[in-house]
Amino acid sequence: MKDKIFIIWSGSDILAHKVKNILEKEHNYLCFVGGNFEGSTQMLTVGDTVLKQMRVCNQAIAIFGNKNNGAISSNLFFELGFATSTYGLKKIHCVKKSGEQILLPSDFDNSFVHEVQGGNDEEIARNIVSYFISRQKLSIDTNKMYLINNRHKIHDKIQVHYSELGSSCSDYELAQYILFYMQASVMYQDEAKVLDELVSFKRDHNAEFSAEVTKAVNISISLLEIQKNLIVENDLVYIDDNSFRKFYSNMKDMLSDIGTDNSGTFDEWAKVIESENLSYVCSLYSVNPKLDPKMAQSLRDKNVKYGRMCLDYIEELMSVAPCSENNDDIGLIAMFKAYLYRHLYNGLRNTDKNEAIHYLNESIKEIKLLLRNFDNHSVDTRIYENFEMEYYVNILEYIEVLGKDEIEEFDYMMYMSEIDEFISKFEKRDSTHAFMKKIFEHRSKF
Repeated sequence: MKDKIFIIWSGSDILAHKVKNILEKEHNYLCFVGGNFEGSTQMLTVGDTVLKQMRVCNQAIAIFGNKNNGAISSNLFFELGFATSTYGLKKIHCVKKSGEQILLPSDFDNSFVHEVQGGNDEEIARNIVSYFISRQKLSIDTNKMYLINNRHKIHDKIQVHYSELGSSCSDYELAQYILFYMQASVMYQDEAKVLDELVSFKRDHNAEFSAEVTKAVNISISLLEIQKNLIVENDLVYIDDNSFRKFYSNMKDMLSDIGTDNSGTFDEWAKVIESENLSYVCSLYSVNPKLDPKMAQSLRDKNVKYGRMCLDYIEELMSVAPCSENNDDIGLIAMFKAYLYRHLYNGLRNTDKNEAIHYLNESIKEIKLLLRNFDNHSVDTRIYENFEMEYYVNILEYIEVLGKDEIEEFDYMMYMSEIDEFISKFEKRDSTHAFMKKIFEHRSKF
């Protein structure tokens, strides 16, 4: 189910029911029609049933029409006000028949109600549906780093979505929230906890999932299972054969299954996240010490393939979503680029050192951008430390691959001072984070 729509109307309910039938039979929505019965005293007030229906919906279509006395039903305005305060103005779609003279309160801008053409009710209903489909955009336009930093808001949306309290977003939007919730768990380093949450969520509600929610949950569970099964040995972080085979097969198939729609940007985000995950996991498995050199090189090639594919998907995402307007380009997208450039470095360092160093430099630039824009006064300490770990792993890798003698002495001393200060924060902790182990191991070489 993509979405649950409440249809508000005044005048005659014929048009409302025609719109409901088209949306449910041809577009896979669930619709509820309001109760403004023509000339009836049954619905002089909005009943408890109607309020319950409105609470489980997350968008509304309001069909303005005159009653027999030439006025708009007062219930329409009550329901419209309730829907606007509950769903937000972007989720309200107001229409009227072209040419019909309706008297609106002075607070209403005439452009608020869209005129729909049509020779009969069936044609008008279809044009209302077309207007709704073209206008509704189920993208999550909130800054993603804000959502990750306040992931309790996402957690609440997931928890109430199939409860009696009613959902606070559409299934299509929920699918996006789940992807960002998974990403947040990696940054907060509590992947096992969130994995258990999502497995329980799937077990309890799988029969109710839309196609998008199914994909989002499966993508998230697959990556979190990988994170749970990481093997850390000295400065190596890798996965075993079984983990890789299961993940690679599932994720490759899921990536090929993602289509393109005009409802929002779930598909664009899903392709970015899935391809980045594929590049990451190929990179992880390529350093498994049990692999023969030919297989390891094949995995590095796959890592590069999916890394470059993901960069293309990021460009596609940025062309259709307001990434600059909501600062995702200097937030979550910058973080994905930092990850990808590091994956590409890992994939190329044995075959093209110059290009590999280029990508390592690009990764460092993106992480420095994140450290500037999301300092420890604006994001959770664990998120900021995650950025720092990424940064210092890259710096130590850069010094090692380039060689100490190729770096200006002052810059080298500054790097070492910063790294030692960062390490000192963790020395008294029982830190098992894979990046910290890599930092300790690399630092011991200088």
